[in-house]
Amino acid sequence: MRKILLSLSIVICACGWTRGEEKSRLVVGIVVSHFYPEWLEMFHKDLTEGGLKRLVSEGASFSMNYNYMYTQTGVDHASIYTGMMPADHGIVGTAWYDRLRGKRQYSTSSENCVELGELQVDSLPSLSPAALQALSLGSFMKLHNPLSKVYSIAMNGDEAVLSGGSSANMAFWYSEKTGKWVSSSYYGERLPEWLEDFNEKVESDDFVNRGWMSLADESRPSIRVRLGNHFYYDIAQAKREYKTYRVLKATPYANTLVRQLAVRLIGEERLGADADPDLLALNFSCLDYMFRDFQVDAAEERDVVMRLDRDIEALLKYLDMKVGEGNYTVFLTFSEARELTPEDLRRVRLNTGYFSIFRAVALLKSYLGLVYGEGEWIVDYDQVQIYLNRELIEKRGMELKEVQDRVADFLIEFEGVAKVVTAYSLTHATFPEGMSQLMQNAFSRKRSGDVLFCLHPTWMPELRDVEDTYFRYSKRYRVPLYLWGNGVKAGKGAEVCQMIDLLPTLCRIMGLPIPYTSIGTPL
Repeated sequence: MRKILLSLSIVICACGWTRGEEKSRLVVGIVVSHFYPEWLEMFHKDLTEGGLKRLVSEGASFSMNYNYMYTQTGVDHASIYTGMMPADHGIVGTAWYDRLRGKRQYSTSSENCVELGELQVDSLPSLSPAALQALSLGSFMKLHNPLSKVYSIAMNGDEAVLSGGSSANMAFWYSEKTGKWVSSSYYGERLPEWLEDFNEKVESDDFVNRGWMSLADESRPSIRVRLGNHFYYDIAQAKREYKTYRVLKATPYANTLVRQLAVRLIGEERLGADADPDLLALNFSCLDYMFRDFQVDAAEERDVVMRLDRDIEALLKYLDMKVGEGNYTVFLTFSEARELTPEDLRRVRLNTGYFSIFRAVALLKSYLGLVYGEGEWIVDYDQVQIYLNRELIEKRGMELKEVQDRVADFLIEFEGVAKVVTAYSLTHATFPEGMSQLMQNAFSRKRSGDVLFCLHPTWMPELRDVEDTYFRYSKRYRVPLYLWGNGVKAGKGAEVCQMIDLLPTLCRIMGLPIPYTSIGTPL
């Protein structure tokens, strides 16, 4: 009898040890764009216990440093999922000037792929991760275990493609034309059957017709004008005027659409259902292209946070039911984090404003014409860098470094500009700290401009229009990271960590070796 009890206790201990060593079967990455991290404290009382509070209070929290200037959606997603800086993974912006082809190249646009979706036609170009020059988490998972599944979802294609990486089973994003979910022929010949069925039931039109009012006012639909803390936006009218489902991206319903698809995908593709680790990259946003339209403490911003919290709560409840609490891991962090706008800062009488690169470049072109003679001296520019016409400079027998220096001396005189650095200095010197180091970490000799600059903390770039994404970025390179679930011990990190540390951490959680390309250290 004693032998039987002893044998039984050994089996129980062994089973207990094995269960404790089980690795996470599913990692769910949540990246929220245009989020003001301070909202978690500002609106703390409005949050549910099972949503954002659950991740923040029950998991591990860290202060993370992207360690490069100009955080931007797409760029940040590539950095998170490759564990590398833009200088290494190659995604230096939403777009860059391709000197070999003599034209602007967008980070995920592809002439070799077509869109998969309701309006699928051979001539409709789509997206691919071909410009990504690094091994992503999903790709490494597939190399280590071909049975692992990797999916990504976002309202915007760049975020979906760059978070999923080159080996994703599929990346899905929202079609502004149809209000349905689409993908690219890069991943396959057609959408999964379950997604085609899901697209028939997607709630885009329901959200359009519902309009947007605060959660508290949804039980009182008679409110149709903004008054005090009350507001109402007629989305249907906006859609009729602009003839696009893009209007939904500037509402909290965008996050609900992402969550609804995520829930369906987890069930249909059986993510986390076996011992082969899977990855689901989810990308949410706070009002997308209209995030600047409201002050940081506006009722609309508060409502966005409350609704995002409810969406995350619903997602976690589903994961608990379908995958099982203790079998999955979630991380939450932020991309292109919201800055205080000049309108916010003027309330405390700070010297602030919008810097117009458009007016600055117009003056710069005139200046270069006076100094060097007529010619198209600037071939392209974005909000942080200038691309010079190197062929013309060489043809005129001029030194590129001298022209770069002259442009830098000119730009530094503009109000709002804090620092200007040339490509020559970023190529021929190493900067150990400060803004120059941040700019160097985002610099690619092949893809970046000849002159790069940054603004003072209280200044923001002026946009060409409200929907402009090319000239949009954030100077906030430090953001929180919250880890929760399998393999995570609750607590707070004592020091600022690097965002490149997240990838090796996730590999440890999933029981994978750390990729040789990773330069980070597990948290």
